[in-house]
Amino acid sequence: MSSILLSTLNARYFHSSLGLRYLYANLGELQADAAIREFIITQRPLDIIEALLAEQPRIIGFGVYIWNVVETTQVVALLKKVRPEVQIVLG
Repeated sequence: MSSILLSTLNARYFHSSLGLRYLYANLGELQADAAIREFIITQRPLDIIEALLAEQPRIIGFGVYIWNVVETTQVVALLKKVRPEVQIVLG
């Protein structure tokens, strides 16, 4: 389980977020307690939340882009209802 999750909602399965990998590569000593979790925008928000919270994170950072802003907003709103103590970072 990782206390820091870097996540995004990609447009398709074969897309990969280079931004998340750049952030992960620069976490320094925190990298050992971090993980990248990618999803696609067609997945149900509840399924995404369940997968993220299964890792019991303290912080979840989302990569937000023009193609996923609506879906990411839905996921974040539900996350804050279910686990308000989890810190959310958007960028």
